[in-house]
Parts: sequence; structure tokens; C-alpha cells
Amino acid sequence: MQFSVVIPLFNKAPHVAAAVRSALEQTHSPLEVIVVDDGSTDGSLCVVHAISDPRLKVLSRSPPGPGGYAARNRGIQEARGEWIAFLDADDLWHADHLASLAAAATAAGPRAGCVFSRFERVRDGRRWQDPIAPEMSRPGAAHDLNAMLRAWLSTGLCPIWTGAVAIRRTVLLDAGSFPVGTVVRGGDKDTWLRVMAITGTAHAPQTTVQFHQDSVNRVTFATTTTQRPALTTTVEQLQRAARGERRHLLRRVANLEIRLYARQAARQGRRIGMEFPKALYLPEGMAALASVVAYMGLAYPLRFVRARAAARKA
Repeated sequence: MQFSVVIPLFNKAPHVAAAVRSALEQTHSPLEVIVVDDGSTDGSLCVVHAISDPRLKVLSRSPPGPGGYAARNRGIQEARGEWIAFLDADDLWHADHLASLAAAATAAGPRAGCVFSRFERVRDGRRWQDPIAPEMSRPGAAHDLNAMLRAWLSTGLCPIWTGAVAIRRTVLLDAGSFPVGTVVRGGDKDTWLRVMAITGTAHAPQTTVQFHQDSVNRVTFATTTTQRPALTTTVEQLQRAARGERRHLLRRVANLEIRLYARQAARQGRRIGMEFPKALYLPEGMAALASVVAYMGLAYPLRFVRARAAARKA
């Protein structure tokens, strides 16, 4: 299997060299590592140019695109590999990451156009893993959309995370790649959902990625969740043609993500608009509706508390 690695880059000078080297030093050597600089101003591009390897390809685009979505799409367009593996510029792969993905994809066969591994979160010296549905670890399985949605709901978390996934290039292009222009956050999950809908997904049970949550210039800190999740538009499209269990699962996943966004917005003290409760699917979303309404009531008091705390620190 030939992998093209795509790394979007925007102001990650302290981290990008380690990320790129972790991709280049894989036991299953990548065909190429494509770094797409999104208008960095902190010297990140100089750091990358200092790395000498014939497999390294550096591209530049401007102006910066939210979430790195446009940069990833540029990398997909330029890639020569059959499979595209994604890595963010502040995260790291273990040396066996691509080998693990290749083994899982080979075992699942041609039905699987998407494969992902487990990852560990790293923050302030602590390491931990998110739960994953046990059925995901069935050897040689190419899970269909229903199975992936059930796994999503059983843990409350999307099974796929950006730095741990590889997808056939043709599948990504058929799915429409990453959303650009209207989405500043949540475009990854939306992309994975569209990919899950058109191909089987295999799971490599090894933990082969480090997701660093204490790095500089993180998108999570620079954006808010005051707009409904990007994937709700995809759910609207998919559930129109879905029947039975699939329709029910899609609606429940949309409700789960809407509730998650409302909770995050409330914690940030952000205003939660009526588009959140209006986007919920009922009757599946009755519990989610109660939560969203509660978060709407909490958002302003939490903003006041945050403002008081900031004033005391000042």
C-alpha cells in the first residue's frame, strides 16, 4: 500500500519538525509527506524547509483557511498515493502507525476504503485514551455505516479522529473532501460521515498516535461552537434516503453532536441561538432538547462568572 501523508500547517513552529519526522520515520515508508503551509507567520515554513528528505513536498497557500480544510484538500489534489493519511502539525505518530493501518486495511479487503487506529490524548504530562466500541476491534471487518453510527452512539464520540485515519484518495474525492468556505469547526466529522456512507471502515486496534492538546495555536481555542455542527447538513441529506435503523441512527448522531456543541458553547459563555433546538430530530431528541434548553439558560450566567474571574485576575 502506498500512503501519501498530508499535514496542514499554520503557525506550529515549536511542533512541526517532530510531526514531520514521525511521518518520515515510519516502518512502512510513505510514498510522500505533503506539508501544506496555510500562510504561517511564525517561521514554521523555515523549520520544514530545514528537513532534508526526497519524500518531503512543501506547498504554500494563502489566505489561511479555517481548520486546515482547504490545506488538506490541496494536499489531496496533489497526492500520488492510493491512500491519504492525515496528521496535524502538532501531533505525532508511533513508528508503526502506517504499518498498522496497512495491515488492517489488507485484512478487511477491498470493501474497506477507510481505516483508523486508536490514539492517546496528551496534555500537561497526562495521557489517556477515549473509549471505543468493542465491536470495532473485530479482525478483518469492514464496518458499514450502520455499524459505525452504532459505535459512535455507544461511546458518545466519533470513532474516527483526524490524525489516526487513512482513506483511499478516490473515496475522498467521491465524498467531496473537506468542507471549505462555510465551516470553521467540525468539518472533520462531517467528512468522516460522508466517507462512512460510501465505503467500509476498518479498525487497527493498536494505539499508534499521540494527540497533543497542550500545543500552541490550537483550533479548539481559536473557534467557538455557536453554529450548529457541520455534519447536520450531511445528516439531512443522508436521512432523506435512509430507512429503518439507518434513518434512526443518523438522527440520533445529529442530536448527539448538537447537544455536544450546545454544551461547549455554554461552557464558553457563548450565546446559544434557536437554531440548536430547531435542528434537533424528534422524537429521538427529546432528552437532547431538554439538555440544549438547559444550556441555553446557563450560557449567560457562565459568561458573567468568567468575566468576574477574569476581572479578579487582572
